[in-house]
Formats: sequence, structure tokens, C-alpha cells
Amino acid sequence: MGRVNRKPLNKTMICCAVGIAVSAPVMANEEESYFDEVLVWGTKVSSNTDSIGAQDMSLKQADHMSDLLRDIPGVDVGGTHSVNQRINIRGLGETDLDIRLDGASQHANMFHHVGNLTLNPDILKSADIQVGNNSVTQNGLGGSVSFETKDAKDLLRSGEDFGARIFGGYASNANRQGSLTVYGLLSDNVDAMLYGHFVHRDDFEDGNGEESFGTEGDTYNILGKLGFEPSENHRFELAYDIYRDSGDYRPRPDMSSNANQGLSQDILLPTDYDRDTVTLSYELDTDKHSGKVVAYSSKTTIDRDERNSGWERMGRASQNEATNHNLGVNVKFQSDYALAALDNQVTYGADYMDKNSSSKYGGVEYMDESAISTAMFAENKLYVLDNWNVTGGLRYDHYKRKAETSTDTFDDVTWSLGTEWDINSDWTLFASARSLFKGPELLESFVKFQQASVLADDIKPETGLNRQGGIRYSSQLGDHFVGANVTVFQTDIDDYITETGSGTGYTFENLGDVEIKGFEISTSYGYDSLNSKISYSRSDIKDKTNGTPVMGAGGSMDMGDSIALTLDYTVDSIDTLFGWSSIAVLEEDNVPAGSDPKEAYDVHNIYAQWVPSSYENLSLTVGVDNIFDEAYVSHASRIGTARGFVANDYEPGRNFKLSASYQF
Repeated sequence: MGRVNRKPLNKTMICCAVGIAVSAPVMANEEESYFDEVLVWGTKVSSNTDSIGAQDMSLKQADHMSDLLRDIPGVDVGGTHSVNQRINIRGLGETDLDIRLDGASQHANMFHHVGNLTLNPDILKSADIQVGNNSVTQNGLGGSVSFETKDAKDLLRSGEDFGARIFGGYASNANRQGSLTVYGLLSDNVDAMLYGHFVHRDDFEDGNGEESFGTEGDTYNILGKLGFEPSENHRFELAYDIYRDSGDYRPRPDMSSNANQGLSQDILLPTDYDRDTVTLSYELDTDKHSGKVVAYSSKTTIDRDERNSGWERMGRASQNEATNHNLGVNVKFQSDYALAALDNQVTYGADYMDKNSSSKYGGVEYMDESAISTAMFAENKLYVLDNWNVTGGLRYDHYKRKAETSTDTFDDVTWSLGTEWDINSDWTLFASARSLFKGPELLESFVKFQQASVLADDIKPETGLNRQGGIRYSSQLGDHFVGANVTVFQTDIDDYITETGSGTGYTFENLGDVEIKGFEISTSYGYDSLNSKISYSRSDIKDKTNGTPVMGAGGSMDMGDSIALTLDYTVDSIDTLFGWSSIAVLEEDNVPAGSDPKEAYDVHNIYAQWVPSSYENLSLTVGVDNIFDEAYVSHASRIGTARGFVANDYEPGRNFKLSASYQF
């Protein structure tokens, strides 16, 4: 689990990428490639439903979370605006997922016209995605995403005590960005890093050639880390992460420019969308025991000048702000032990979080609510045979919802059961089941209805069961590598909670029972300098009570069938890696009666990165996103109409990207 007492890596170079599948053994040739020896600045993305253990996404020159995660089977990211990034797993959104940044919960329910995530892809070291909830160690109904940022020990090369990296990037459609990072060893057991990143965004054009409206703005991210390793197996780390997004933005960032202009003409609202995250962590890593304790404070605030919004009727014609503040402690350890001559591995811990939601309108406090969750868990993996293990776990959750109109408490004991069988060195069968529990959310923070919103008298917490199983294959056949993963799943959510209401208040009530079922298939192939991966994912969601679609923010929760293809080829003679990626999403017709289906689309990108061996500190990356200028809307984004106006949140059209970095 830990990275304690890490040594600087030999002859590595931070500013280049090894390709999209470096961690899998796809470079099958006996001679080591130049690209095999370099360290990645970009993000390693791993998923339990992917055929490759981890992917490096640095070649994508990401400035939105969709650039990183959209081609992971079962995962989508909606939204095009900088304040509207929405991770979706199998149709379930952020409030149904366990999302962490360096261990700090990023749970928020800010405003239905913006996303809840304020994350900078550039500084992320890794993203570990669990598609579906299969373990009592996490609490999301639909799965979890654990993001980890870089630190000084990740960046230092062998023999170095200090280093720096400068980066600049340009995208024709339409942003400019840059960063400066300094890092080093302050003593034999103390390390530090300071990172600053800036993005200026202009109004982009979609695939129809229409310029967006109200997207121009600036984003800043400053991250400082201080690490202390008193001995070989222990590490303490203090981090302060500041994120700022500021601009004159359209009132409804999740809707199209045309819908905003139709609903509120040319009004733009000065907006600040900020996050401050402080974490203090301790890591242990020994032969038998490993784990991490994280204490954190993560505060997300939206501040908008709505004096010219035209929303006087809702009492919002003022300078308004809302805050989600998470205070918590997460403890998770893993120990190996033997019992009756059988090997065991137990994961155990606790999770405490106080999720506070507050708002002010015209400087006057309107509401202050909180949801306090406490959990304890233990999960044991028993190795019945060397090639067969069985895992079982228990979790206790206590949830206290302290709203303006009532205080309610919910609790439950949930369980997990799973097994893996290594048929041989190439094939593995797996299956798992996990019972589910979730109490009702607080009302979103940036609406003025908390004092008139209630829980239904007969409200029940959401419960249910996630079941999934499948087979994995991984083999080196001479100079060829082949990998595959097939996962079939069904998630039943009983007493699914929805919000109903109007302009006076909301009622939280149980809609009925929801069923989500489908599959994820991915295969990878590597030969010599060629790497490739293709995946197919599908999820179908229905209200079991009446057989109708289940509605989410802005439309049906169904994401449609998604096919993703990635190819890359390394030419060592010119120190260059070339790549191609494609995503095709099929039409989704499980929508309300009378509504248009979610349209099919396909998008294709190319990229190349040059890392000259004669100037190994330099890296140049070029790419073209949406080569064929496709006009499309992600099925996780806003789709449909709003008071007669088409609200479809169209993605950017063709986008030429160029970036360069240099490490000192």
C-alpha cells in the first residue's frame, strides 16, 4: 500500500511518457526501448475492469477529467465547462461514488448546474478506479476513484537532491496553460515540493462551428508538500492544495450556450469556484503490515454575483455563496498472517467524515446543515490454496443527517464476499457480491430551499446488492503479449431516493427499486514496439417498479454502449512515440416517452511525443483531439430541452494541442 522510504529512480526523466500501457509487459522485444527507461510525468490510470493494469495518460495533454477517464470501460465524464466535471460509473454520478484526493473525500452536492469536482489532471500521479462496489473498504454505491498527487520523491532522479520542471501548452480550441514545479531533499529524511499551474480558457467552438458562450476564465492550482521519513518503514506527509477557478460564466454551465442565451439572454455571472484541501498523513510499510492514516479538511466554495441574474423572484439577486466542507479521518491498514497453516491477508480500518453544507445570500447566512458518517470495516482474504482465495468482510455504517428541517439517523451492517481462482498462470476466474447502504443526501448547497425541504415520513435508506464476476487472461507468447478482461455485473438498489418538488421546496422520497446490469470487456495486444487495446462496455438501467428509465441530472441515467480503441507505436530511431485513440458510443433509446434518444457519436484523436536522447531533459508533445470535428454530446452530460430550448452540452470540436516541458 505504501511508498515509504522511496529512493530516487535511476536514469529517469520526468517530462515524457512511456505510452498508454507501460506497466503491462507489452514491450515484448528483448532489447530494451529508450522509452522503457523513462519516468512518466503524467497520470497512471488503473481499473479493475481493464485488461491492462495501468495506463499512462500524459500524452493526452489533459485539461479536463474527461481527457483522463473517458476510455476506461464503464466510466464516463460529463460536462465541458471548467466548473462542470462529472465522473459517472455505470450510470451513477459523483454523490453515489467514493471519490478521494490524497485520501481526502471530495464528496459534495454543490449545485445541479455545476459539477462537484475541482481537480487538476496535470498534477495527478495516479487514479485507481474501482468500477462497482465490491469491497467493504469503500462506501460508494457505484464504486470509487482514488486520486493521488505527485510528491518530491516521485520526481527526483538518481543522484539528485533538487530539481525543477517548467511546462507550457497551447490548444487551438481554446486554452493556454503552464506550470512550474520545484522539489528536493531538505535533509536525508525530509523532502518538499511546490507546484504551481495556470490555465486560461477562451470560448471554444463545438463540432458545429458554434462558439460557446460564457466559458472564458482562469484556473489556478498550487500544491505544496512536505514529507518526513524518520525511519525506513514510516512516512509522514503534510500537503496543502489550493484550486481556484474564476470567470464571468454563464448562469447554467451544464447547458448549451444557446439554451443559456434563450433563458437569460447575454447575462454572465462573475463566478469563483474554489477548493482548499489540507491533508496530514502517516504511512507504514513493512513485510507484514502496511497502511495509511489520513486526517483532512477539504472545503469547496462557489461564489457568484447574481445581482443581474433575473432571479429576483427566488431571493437570489445578490452576491451569493455556498460551501461544502468535509472534515474527516480515514484509517486503512493491511496485515498478513497465518492461521492453521493457511495464509491470510486482512484489511481493516475506520472512516469518519463530517460533511457540512452552508450558504449565504447577500452576506446573510441562510442555512447550515451537516451529515456525519462513521464506519468501521474489516475484510479478510483467505488463501485456501496457493491459486485460490476467498474474501469476506463486514462493515458498520452510522449516518446522522442534521438538516434545517429535521435530524434523522440511519445505520446498517453490510457485507462482502468474493473469490478468485488462478486456473493457471494465464487465466483467472473471479466473482464477488457486496451489499449496499446509503442514507439520504443533504439538499444541494447552492439552492435556497433548505428551510422548506423535508424527508418523506416513510423514507428508507438505499440498500441493495452488487454482484459481478468474470475472467481475466494475461500471457506472454514469445514476442507477443495478450491480455483480456470480461466482467458481467448486476446492481440492485432498493428504495432508490429521489428529490421531487418545485420552486417552494423539495421532498426526499423513495422512488422504488432500480436495476443496473451489463458488462465490460477489454482486450490488449502488444508486439515489439506496438501496443493496442480495445474495450466494449454496456449498462442498462431501469426502474423495476414500472419499467421506465431512471432520471438523473439532465436526462436518463443510461450511458449507452461504449467502444474504445487505443493504438501506440514507438520509433526508437527518432525517439518518438505515436498514438491514436477512438471512442464510439452507440445510440441510447432508453429515455422517457416522447424524448429524443441520446445520439450516437464517434471521436478520434492522434498524438505524438518526441523525447530526444541527446537532450533528455526536453519533451515535446503534439496532438489533435476530435480530428474529424464531430459534433457530439457525452451521454453523461446535459441532454434534452429546458423550457423549450435545446440544452445539449456539446463538446469542443477539432483541437490542435502543443506542449513542451524541460526538467532542470
